[in-house]
Amino acid sequence: MHDDMDLTSPVPVPGDLQLEPGRATIVAVLRRRAELLPAKRVFTFLANGEDETGSLTYASLDLGARNIAVKLEALGLTGKKVLMFYPPGFDFILAFFGCLYAGVIPATAYPPRKNRSLHRIRTIAADCGADSILTTDAIARSLERNFAEDPLLAGLPWHATDTWPVSGPSPSPAFEPGFEDLAFLQYTSGSTGDPKGVMVSHRNIMYNLRSLQLIFRITPGDVAVHWVPQFHDLGLIFGILETVFSGSLAVLIPPFIFISNPVLLLGAITRYRATVSGQPDFAFNHCVEKTDAARIEHLDLSSLRVMYSGAEPVRKSTLDRFFSTFAPAGLKAASLIPAYGMAESTLILVGGSVTEPPFFLPVSTAALEKNLVVTVNEPDTSTDIQWIASNGRPQMDTSMLVMDPETCEILQPGKVGEIWAGGSTVTMGYFGKPLLTESVFRASPSGRNDHVWLRTGDLGFHYNGELFITGRLKDLVIVHGRNFYPQDMEEVVELSHESIRKTCTACFSIDDSGKERLAVVAELRRSILPRDTGQILDAIAAAVSREFEIRPACITLVRTGSAIKTSSGKIMRRAAREALLSGKYEIIADRWFDEKELAPDDFMEGGVPDLGQFLISWVSQRLNKGLPADPACSLPAYGIDSLRAVELTEETKNIFGFEWPPYLFFEEISITQLAAEGIKLMEEIP
Repeated sequence: MHDDMDLTSPVPVPGDLQLEPGRATIVAVLRRRAELLPAKRVFTFLANGEDETGSLTYASLDLGARNIAVKLEALGLTGKKVLMFYPPGFDFILAFFGCLYAGVIPATAYPPRKNRSLHRIRTIAADCGADSILTTDAIARSLERNFAEDPLLAGLPWHATDTWPVSGPSPSPAFEPGFEDLAFLQYTSGSTGDPKGVMVSHRNIMYNLRSLQLIFRITPGDVAVHWVPQFHDLGLIFGILETVFSGSLAVLIPPFIFISNPVLLLGAITRYRATVSGQPDFAFNHCVEKTDAARIEHLDLSSLRVMYSGAEPVRKSTLDRFFSTFAPAGLKAASLIPAYGMAESTLILVGGSVTEPPFFLPVSTAALEKNLVVTVNEPDTSTDIQWIASNGRPQMDTSMLVMDPETCEILQPGKVGEIWAGGSTVTMGYFGKPLLTESVFRASPSGRNDHVWLRTGDLGFHYNGELFITGRLKDLVIVHGRNFYPQDMEEVVELSHESIRKTCTACFSIDDSGKERLAVVAELRRSILPRDTGQILDAIAAAVSREFEIRPACITLVRTGSAIKTSSGKIMRRAAREALLSGKYEIIADRWFDEKELAPDDFMEGGVPDLGQFLISWVSQRLNKGLPADPACSLPAYGIDSLRAVELTEETKNIFGFEWPPYLFFEEISITQLAAEGIKLMEEIP
């Protein structure tokens, strides 16, 4: 801990820098750090998860960002919106800070893949009125042709910032961002048909970064290891901006490297003696499932002070499993810290204690269903129990209320209601949507003229002054840390096969062995015979896999007239979930997709003579519960998701020596055709 470090004052500036609160932006922080410690490393990149492939110092980051800013100003982009498409690495960081220096408004989003639908990108570009696209030369050459076929996107010029030469000694942009200025748009979640760009100001950034610093006690001496995508609010705010704000060092690992081999994250924590890391709930399970006892012997996680769990509901079973697995490697229980926030609040709202193990309150499930909090005195002997994580208390000027969502009255402790948030970390609203902004960001408790509250759409309660999250009012489906809107999924399902009745599909999340997964209930037309249902199930699985790159827990086909709707004809997803789990539907056919992980070499027994047989064996074991796989079917028909796509890429590379283009797995081509494409790629190996 630095002796001169202030970790108490609720002012929106770093605790170790003398900057003026209420005026200093993250740009001013970077400039000051570049002046004081120009040679100090701020980011190190591990392209393969192990070897250093580059580093940025505060001076090189500042110079690179200034250089890009000057060119952006010369292009007349100050005040304009730009889309950002970058691979993991430094090009994104330099371009993002370049935008902040020049007053260009970047819109961060999940980047498109070659040969994939451009619908989401098109709607985001239209929503924010994008003027240009910032990217790398390689991505521009890969995607520009696809964009040329779209009338809207074809008109956007591409700027490959990695081709811009760095000029010295230190170019100075003319623009100076103000504390109240809009900094960027965060398109991390929202319906693809109606995307919502969260407007994040420099005020929001500074207050949220200071909140992170106070909650997790982050100092310039800290070393963090991050893998969460940089376009995600968690990866951007915590992984990148907080590093600069706190003056610490971040070691960055590409997301696909973590997914393919999560032990590399733990290995990097060990080698760099990292003090800070974290991830969504699913990633803790992923680490456990992919790390064996032999590897644990070589890990040392004793340096970790913070291993936060956020972006997904925090489950006691997950953290217990993670701790019991890695405690032999020195992991401390107190390092496991639940946290809660969202893009609409910049990132974090509250976080747990850094000195005590995470606290989970045992409450009655039956009472919780009535929105009441009744603690269970003897949880070990009770079956009527849920363990709810404490997310701690807010910092800075952040305030949290628990509200009746219908009457907008403040609820007393002991009752569950909608969580409302207030304070400087709550963002400016949704870009170009004043009515929606008014209803979501300008709420006021009943009887008060106090229109400053954000309605989070999440449910929870206060207990001993701490915040506990119990669920969601909104019908989001969260899988692998990504938010999906059910109406988008329902549309994709209904278009997948002509036998599915329109507006009669329900998509919702269910708990499957402690993991949040997607369930689909689709109503069929009266004329469909049971023998036809196999093709329908294949079509739904393939459509969900291609469009969203996730694997559902189950797909259920029900008879005509089964859809549960309101009097106005809207699908009632919660009632549909209850009907599915309680067995109330008259099911025509269903399919469950197993999440069980097999040992990496289970399908290799006896050797694999050729690529085609390898793929058939892999699909059988990894996607089809060990049952025979049809070589005439596509991988999406078996429900491949982004995690398994990365695994298949890595395993093929290890065995056959070539890498697949990831988009191939989500194309409508058979396993036989995929093998033929792979053979062509093998023939290109030098």
